[in-house]
Amino acid sequence: MFELSNYFFIIMNLASGLLSLLGAVGIFISLIIQRRVSQLQDILEELLDLSYDEGTNNTVKIQNLIYKYQMQYMLPVKPIKTVISYINLNIALEVLFWIWLLYLTYRSPFQWDSLIYLWPMAAILAVMIFYRQLIKSTINPVDNHMFNSIIPSPRYLRSIAFLSSYVNVSVGTIIRQARPTPALRKKGPASWHVILKEELPFDDYHYYFCLTDQEQVYFSAFGHILIELDADPITGKPRPTARNLNIPLGEITQDQPFFKPEASLLIFPKGEKHPMEFSYDLEQASNVYYALGSPRVSVNHLITYNFEEKNTLNILSTEAKEKKLEALPAKINSGGSRWYCVDGERELVEAEIKPYID
Repeated sequence: MFELSNYFFIIMNLASGLLSLLGAVGIFISLIIQRRVSQLQDILEELLDLSYDEGTNNTVKIQNLIYKYQMQYMLPVKPIKTVISYINLNIALEVLFWIWLLYLTYRSPFQWDSLIYLWPMAAILAVMIFYRQLIKSTINPVDNHMFNSIIPSPRYLRSIAFLSSYVNVSVGTIIRQARPTPALRKKGPASWHVILKEELPFDDYHYYFCLTDQEQVYFSAFGHILIELDADPITGKPRPTARNLNIPLGEITQDQPFFKPEASLLIFPKGEKHPMEFSYDLEQASNVYYALGSPRVSVNHLITYNFEEKNTLNILSTEAKEKKLEALPAKINSGGSRWYCVDGERELVEAEIKPYID
């Protein structure tokens, strides 16, 4: 019915037509993604602009921007599945056409050296599979980290390490918007929980915390703050942000009330060489010690640091002779681990309670 040579050309035209359609889909998706990336960049720039507004409480604005970013970041599930299914079907048909052509052109006997003729098809198949992964990562970046540098996940908008990588951002103001505030909550007759409260869950930064009373150190802690928010229990969608987060720093045993407790929090953002220091005066109210008013914020120029491999904080030098900084370690690892010691003891205890929402 058909001449074999003409039939070859028919199959080849079908295969090339499918490849052309696959390329057209890629162009269509690239136009959509280009507009989407532009919108995400606009939201990110708006967030960075807020970092210079020091005198205003922009907590609600920042939270709304993060939610708006997630709305643009996540595409509807059904169109994503349709596009991926189309690409899968296209690749499958291409492979079937190639196998059929090989079957029609095959002549016995089989020789191993003839396999060298298959390498162009294997190479094109590998490129098509990579192309599929490229499209999938572009239209569905959730759990696909190929384009994180171009389309960062919404959770990165609350990462101090990520935000501090931008030149045009005031990290100090961003941290102030989180409203980090220490508190002591009574756990037992002589036991207290030491908690760092944040109005917005900014994380991915190294810290050092110290509680003193009349220059005596009662509690010190250090580590790396990393907050993983659970997905929405109903929709299953990831939650990029939250409000009123509590970060347990450790426990302290104290049966007598403090006279005039003070707390110091040092934060070591990336892109800087001197830490930010937040100083608080604490006051007791029933079973809670809370911070009075706004903290005193300054840059501690007596401490110099940098970051090594694996995001490890390295204290280069410290000229401070204060007793509260004696427990500051030379290195602080990342990974979300939090450690503390009590009453000047050298034995470290890990704070195992995860951050939680009030």
